[in-house]
Amino acid sequence: MLLFDLETDPLRRAHAGTGKGREKVPRKALPAILIAALLLTALFGACAARPVSPTADPTTDPSAAPTDSPAPASPGAPRPLHVDGTALRDDAGNTVRLTGMSSHGLLWYPEYANSSALRTLKSYGANAFRVAVYADDSGGGCVQRPEDSLKLACLAIENVIAEDMYVIVDWHVLSEKNPWNSQWAAVIFFREISSRYGDCPNVIYEICNEPNGDTTWDDIYSYAESVIPVIRENAPDSVIIVGTPQYSYKTEDVIAKPLPYDNLMYAFHFYSGLHDEHYKDLFDSCEKSGVPVFVSEWGVGENSAGRPAIYQAQQFVQELDRRGISWAAWSLSNKDEIYSAIKPDCTKLGGWTEDDLTEPGRLFFSSFG
Repeated sequence: MLLFDLETDPLRRAHAGTGKGREKVPRKALPAILIAALLLTALFGACAARPVSPTADPTTDPSAAPTDSPAPASPGAPRPLHVDGTALRDDAGNTVRLTGMSSHGLLWYPEYANSSALRTLKSYGANAFRVAVYADDSGGGCVQRPEDSLKLACLAIENVIAEDMYVIVDWHVLSEKNPWNSQWAAVIFFREISSRYGDCPNVIYEICNEPNGDTTWDDIYSYAESVIPVIRENAPDSVIIVGTPQYSYKTEDVIAKPLPYDNLMYAFHFYSGLHDEHYKDLFDSCEKSGVPVFVSEWGVGENSAGRPAIYQAQQFVQELDRRGISWAAWSLSNKDEIYSAIKPDCTKLGGWTEDDLTEPGRLFFSSFG
């Protein structure tokens, strides 16, 4: 039985917020018929169950992959992960690096979490996919639409598991600024998700995407102390990613006061054109202090000429390569904005070639692995 009861659950309450700084504004929700069709395909069985793709593009062969793409980055079933110092390792002690894409908000772009899309990412070298569940957003989030959010999240997770990739379940705090504003909803959501997938080695939990505004590390610390034990009840060994202040850019406070749990990593987010090269100093400090960093979101912003800041983004991903830091890029959608990987006029839901990708998308896809 769903822990979200639409008639009695407090998630029925709406808590619309307004964020400052960089905002990822959702598009208008998909038509009701499409949403209904997507929800009817959701599977709620064991984690190994094969999913049904949420949508299909009749113009594209669902099994097709680009002919010039490299082999998958991590063939075979994912192994359980743990954090060792600043590194991710599997149960055999091998160092593991995850690279892939993040979805946009599932309530607006669920069609890009289909099996064909994931196979295409994998054919380019990706081994991970981030499922972005907006927490509390005036355009619609889990607070406003709890049952839809849960079902779409589970469908996306099932599809990623079926493709033998790792999945990052992202509680997408943004417009509400402080994760405490939707903490009660996060507890319900992560209790439900971890009860379904606690035994799945594929699943990683990201408990607060981008705390911002005047949110402090102490706020995030106490929030994490309230959410992590809920996940640990069902997933005692799973990797958990914790957001950091200033849109998950300010990692310095973590060094002075890390959380007292095993298998934790800390989020760092970056957008070229918006951030400078200070990230190198931040990475140095975290490495020296033994603080493990996961770049759970990065993307391409505009340069001073109003063009995609590709050169700075290339430098950033090269730095991640040099340090072996895992990452997910924003976002796998065709939304008409600079951050999208798919061109706005492309209607394909998988099997993308270079011509279907934006300039940032070509950088993302060529950087997997």
